[in-house]
Amino acid sequence: MAGIRIERNLKVLKVTLNWIKEFLNTDRLDTLDAVEMAEMLTMSGTEVEKVEQVGSRFDRIVIGQIKSFIRHPDADKLLLCRVDSGSGELSIVCGASNFKEGDRVALALEGATKGPFKIKTINIRGEYSEGMMCSEAELGLSSESEGIMILGSDCPIGADFAGAVGLDDVVFDLEITPNRPDCLSIIGIAREISAVTGHELIIPGFDIDRKTGTDRDLIIKIEDTGLCPRYSAMVFEDIPAKDSPMWLKNRLILCGIRPIGLIVDITNYIMLETGQPLHAFDRDLLSSNKIIVRRARKGEEIRTIDDSVRKLEEDALLITDEEKAIALAGIMGGKDAEISSNTKNILLESANFYGPSIMNTSQKIGLRSEASNRFEKKIDPELTVFALERFNQLLTKITGCTNKNGIYDSYNRTNRQRDLVLSTENVEKVLGQSVGKKKISDILSSLGIKNKIKGDALEVKVPSFRFEDLEREIDLIEEVARIYGYNNIISRPTILSKNRGRYSKGQSNIKNIRNMLADCGLNEVINYSFIGLDEFRETMLDEEEDYKKYIEILNPINEDFRIMRTLLLPSLLGTVKNNINRNTKDIAIFEISKVFVDEGKELPGEPQKLGILLSGKAEQKSWMEEERDFDFFDLKGIVENITGRFYPRPEVKITEKEYRFFHPGISGDLLINNIKTGILGRVHPLIIENMEIDQDTYYGEIDLDVFNENITGLKTYEKISAFPAIDIDLAIVIDENIKNDDILNEIKKSGSSILRSIRLFDIYRGEQVEQGKKSMAYSLSFREDDRTLKDTEVEIIVNRIIESLEKKFNARLRT
Repeated sequence: MAGIRIERNLKVLKVTLNWIKEFLNTDRLDTLDAVEMAEMLTMSGTEVEKVEQVGSRFDRIVIGQIKSFIRHPDADKLLLCRVDSGSGELSIVCGASNFKEGDRVALALEGATKGPFKIKTINIRGEYSEGMMCSEAELGLSSESEGIMILGSDCPIGADFAGAVGLDDVVFDLEITPNRPDCLSIIGIAREISAVTGHELIIPGFDIDRKTGTDRDLIIKIEDTGLCPRYSAMVFEDIPAKDSPMWLKNRLILCGIRPIGLIVDITNYIMLETGQPLHAFDRDLLSSNKIIVRRARKGEEIRTIDDSVRKLEEDALLITDEEKAIALAGIMGGKDAEISSNTKNILLESANFYGPSIMNTSQKIGLRSEASNRFEKKIDPELTVFALERFNQLLTKITGCTNKNGIYDSYNRTNRQRDLVLSTENVEKVLGQSVGKKKISDILSSLGIKNKIKGDALEVKVPSFRFEDLEREIDLIEEVARIYGYNNIISRPTILSKNRGRYSKGQSNIKNIRNMLADCGLNEVINYSFIGLDEFRETMLDEEEDYKKYIEILNPINEDFRIMRTLLLPSLLGTVKNNINRNTKDIAIFEISKVFVDEGKELPGEPQKLGILLSGKAEQKSWMEEERDFDFFDLKGIVENITGRFYPRPEVKITEKEYRFFHPGISGDLLINNIKTGILGRVHPLIIENMEIDQDTYYGEIDLDVFNENITGLKTYEKISAFPAIDIDLAIVIDENIKNDDILNEIKKSGSSILRSIRLFDIYRGEQVEQGKKSMAYSLSFREDDRTLKDTEVEIIVNRIIESLEKKFNARLRT
């Protein structure tokens, strides 16, 4: 857990072919090409990003033995060496001095390539050097090294260097999906290869008769078993001071991990092999024989092994003794119990931690490790004891010391076996072809999934290591499909259902609205649902009760995407500004999207809105038309056009209401049949000025949920009357502050059923009308469906209308 101190891509798992082979019956696997294996893994769902033949890096590098050396006759800091290459002695000039006669070294022969350089015989101050003795850094095995690399005496002279030290291998870079923590290990990948190739998986066994540790020797106290369901440990004593063997170091290096020391190297090796992180504490640095797993206390800190002091929140999980914190659980060990080259006695931890807790702490302190990467994905708690036994087995193999101490295991055991039934009929339905019960059973068995054929189904027991991702029958069908091979599934035409999908009424309405707006010359835009707090305040939404309750993003990408918008206006104004900056000033746009409002519930309200924005010129000057800017009536006309398409004889009103983001005198609520359905207005001049738009801008927003909900009845069609209409023009002089809607309502109220239409066709202010007054001229149309109207009956109604207007508004006829 804590031994890895290098930065690497935690999304990629590196594995080597030779390591994988140790867990497979390889009678025929040696004939399998690495590239072919990579393709099989990718097709089965484990993506192989890269395949590298590592041995090719070390062409023309052999095992050499130093026979003798003397001081260079013309250079005090150089040595002149005679080195046996296996096919003769070579003269080598070397600047290092960390060797003696008889040492075996990595010898680069003439023609070998090291970085951009090719090795060749050169003259160095009068002496020829016929090759190069390499350091670990020069071989790419370490970032730095002192002197040349000294090899073990068991390396045969003249042998190929890569083959002799375990570097003649193939490395696969794998992309492991988050739902497959079992594949974050050599054994997990070997199991996948076993399934796709048919080669038997071989899991190591343990011969030691292991006893369970007693509480007298070590006490494990878990304060929160929800965050740590299992904590296993083992004590190792009198570990000899020994360096990691070359094969172990090289395997770690090939998998992207820097060797540190024997104990840490074995823990990292076991983690890569089994998927279970381990951590070793120097037992002599612990204050007692009691290990406590608990949450951090308020203000608590820990100095981790990277020598950083980390301040913790109370939800962080710690490993402590009775005096101090010794590890940040699942992430990194503490400095106070770190092992060193002098460590002889260790307490080896093999635990299981709750993934979301580890991820949360890791994100808060800004630290991820190989261990946290695994715990985040919820690894199998059944691995802990297996990993301890494997560590002991490997330590015994390397040092010759056998550990008979017991395993201490505190396990809040939960049921991690799931019983499922897999119907062969359902497999055929999903895959489109029959696979066969025996084949299905063999596939599941090859993946370690126990099953029994019963009739036309299989009774399946999901193992603990697949508990997190195999939840339903369809998950088992996916396993069958990927191992059977997608390329083996025959392609067939899709069988279409007679009941095809179709738009709902609301979706159909929105589609028609889009088409209508496009026909009106508007362009649709799509904006992010996120805005910044500056935009929110700039459009004065923070001062509007209906719009100020926003939802804040917990982890925004940046400050421009900090909150969810409650109104489409800020985004559309941003679109206008961007277009004006690009010299496009005449803009008619709309957007259909959801807004998000905090309603004090668990989830926010998500009403769907239509926003319409007009700015700039409505008409350009031409030989037949005058130049004209967009105005409020263009916006109102678009809204009326939409409403008339869906509502039979709608009554559309704009009632006066002030909004801070609208001009005080040009803003209001949109009422359709007396139901508030939206808002319309001219954008406030201060907002326009602050955004440097510099032209009048009009905005309307319709709540599409309300709009669709209140569409009632079908449109009706009326027979065209065969009898002529009588049209009367009526011009009245009224006070300036009287609104057209009020006049229309009064005319309708005073008229009768034969008054079929009213149209305002002129407004006049000028010399012929006194100050503070205006003249409004209306065309009234009267008609009956079954007869011709008489002038006298129309005249009676018109007089009644005039009397009513005089009484209500103090209006007078304009003559």
